[in-house]
Amino acid sequence: MRVDNYKVMHWLNARKLTTGQAAEAAGLDHAQLDKLMAGEDEWPDEIALAVARALLLSPEQLVASGRSELTALVRTARELRDTRRPIQRDGIHFYNYYTMAAPQGAVAPVILDILCPADRLPALNNGHLEPAITINLGPGDIHGRWGAELSEATWQVIAANSGADSWIVGDSYVEPSYCPHTYSLAGDAPARIVSYTGQSSLAGLMEDANDWSDPAAAAMLDRLDDHLTPDRVAALLLARRGHTIESAASGMGVPATDLVAALDRGEVELLRALGTTLGFDYRLLLRPATRHDAVGKTFQDVDGCRRETRVFQGYRVASMASAPHLPDLTGLFMRVTGDDGASLCEPAESHYLVTSGTPRLHWTAADGREEHADLEVDASAWVAPFVAHRWSGDAALIKLGSGRHLGYLDLYELTNTYAAASTLRRGRRDSRGWGYDS
Repeated sequence: MRVDNYKVMHWLNARKLTTGQAAEAAGLDHAQLDKLMAGEDEWPDEIALAVARALLLSPEQLVASGRSELTALVRTARELRDTRRPIQRDGIHFYNYYTMAAPQGAVAPVILDILCPADRLPALNNGHLEPAITINLGPGDIHGRWGAELSEATWQVIAANSGADSWIVGDSYVEPSYCPHTYSLAGDAPARIVSYTGQSSLAGLMEDANDWSDPAAAAMLDRLDDHLTPDRVAALLLARRGHTIESAASGMGVPATDLVAALDRGEVELLRALGTTLGFDYRLLLRPATRHDAVGKTFQDVDGCRRETRVFQGYRVASMASAPHLPDLTGLFMRVTGDDGASLCEPAESHYLVTSGTPRLHWTAADGREEHADLEVDASAWVAPFVAHRWSGDAALIKLGSGRHLGYLDLYELTNTYAAASTLRRGRRDSRGWGYDS
């Protein structure tokens, strides 16, 4: 088994076990465990299982990710076509799916051939936990459907760009979790989409909640209801600290009515004082910004993209659909011309799809050398967070991102972390014990 030795050390520290105590609990020789911890070889399965049991873990919690030193991946157009999966729905050949470049085990954008004909109402799917960003690649227009009853919000044309600025290939939109959706052709012309179901910030909570009892899950849902307003969040945070609005206000020397009004109106100074006094982040008590239609989706048409066209780092770019309530989902149309594009270094992983031309991707490998790959239409690339990379040649690209580090929850946490850079510096590949005598 390929064990991540840093994970083993993390859990030794969390369980307050020395390597000798862990070896004894696992029935191993101490020197043997120390040798495995110091090396890079695979662990014998029986030893990995014994150490996991000693640490009260499942073996999967110690497995290496397989991404160590991974900086970029590319998938050629031919390799993309080899991933084709025909999908049957509603009794017809409904889609062909293709998967873009991504590391093993990671979420990757997919390309879909839209095959449902224009004279047929497309059957809905059931939605999924991950929010998504979707773009029409053309050449034809398509219909999108987002509900059983057809309305302006649930039945809409997602157009391809048949005019100028063809590097902006079509309309785009973002959709929330569990939004039913489906597509059909809007005419005789064929069409494809690219869809990226980005990482959901709720995934960890949902995984834990699956293990809860029914009464516990019902209690959570009762407290949250459908509208998690500032007063409901405050009630949760205050109760955890043994407070009510009245007792918190009394401790701060203000009337309770002032706190209630501050929650309703978002009065930052009083909410900041409340959080500082009781030890929680007052930003949780501010109402979030939203921008979506009746089914939760946010649309951006080609004309809107044209109006936002700009030059960034030597590339011509235009923004796809985005929404403040889905801050980790990002998309750009990119136009590459010549060798003028500067190096990019993104805080989260990036996915690229070539929509025209033959660009070259340059990136910095783990050893510091520059690597490059020549790509063609339908080739794709994945670039890891904070890996310097750039594009050259004459081409158009789609660039997609989600929240696999640094996402907005990471940034939220880091802004609250004492000595954030020092904490990350110490925590990365930490092989030090928690401070015991050998």
